[in-house]
Amino acid sequence: MGPLPWRRRLRPLLAALGAAVLAAGCALGPALPDGAQTLEDIPFIERDDLRLTGDLYLPAGQGPHPAVLLIHGGGWRNGDPGQMAHLGRRLAAAGFVAYSASYRFAPEYRHPTQLEDVRQALNWLAEHDRVDPDRVAVWGYSAGAHLALLLGFGADAGRAEAGHAEAGRAEAGRSDGEPKRPVAVVAGGSPTDFERFDPNGRLLVNLVGAPRDEDPEGWRRASPIHWADAKSPPVYLYHGRLDRVVDVGHSLALQARLEELGTSVHFDEVDWGHFWVFLGNRSVEQRATAFLQRTTERTLRHNGSER
Repeated sequence: MGPLPWRRRLRPLLAALGAAVLAAGCALGPALPDGAQTLEDIPFIERDDLRLTGDLYLPAGQGPHPAVLLIHGGGWRNGDPGQMAHLGRRLAAAGFVAYSASYRFAPEYRHPTQLEDVRQALNWLAEHDRVDPDRVAVWGYSAGAHLALLLGFGADAGRAEAGHAEAGRAEAGRSDGEPKRPVAVVAGGSPTDFERFDPNGRLLVNLVGAPRDEDPEGWRRASPIHWADAKSPPVYLYHGRLDRVVDVGHSLALQARLEELGTSVHFDEVDWGHFWVFLGNRSVEQRATAFLQRTTERTLRHNGSER
């Protein structure tokens, strides 16, 4: 056997580098301001057979504050809440309660386990005594952005087939019983349509449980773009134009779909590739934070006018 092509030889090195730089996220970003605090390893699920935790970032003051659930990346197979520490500190400095949650990993746990876990984290955060439950948003990067979008679009394994969500909810008479959605979604470097990936790619086979040819509906149901509907909350997408892990076409396709539906979407195409956008682009994080401030303030004004 001859030498491996250079791309294949580089893959282990790039994978290790990616894991290292993502783990380094905890050292980036602003420090907590006076009066704010971080509480680590706070459980949102705690029972005999399962304990899932996250890191809680509390701003100064008792609130109630707007809040953001942070969802880390890692290919649905690894990672930890500490990867989002720089975002947690940034959001606490801006007056948000932020909670960076863990979730169970593939291949031991298949989709939609990860979605169910982060939905429980979202519900836990909304019930926190320093949080305004009507102003809870989500922010994820990479695999975490995929889960954030599914939350925003009301994806639910027990409901309608993806792509037919509205009809299925009406037919089932459960329009009021659908999962509570966040008021806004920030999604960076997000996989939005699994049909854009290799149909035999290991990460997605491990997540869904089968290659695409064997379970095309499973791949479709796991794709956020097929759950988007007219009820989708405002979405802020950002993506590196040089991303070779998740092609920027994922965000462009979702932007087009949301515009077609007439819902609010902003797409911020930035420099660099997948890992470097997460680690080095503080300016897009500032813009995304401003988007969350505007959206949650608008929700507060709207709710106040209805009282």
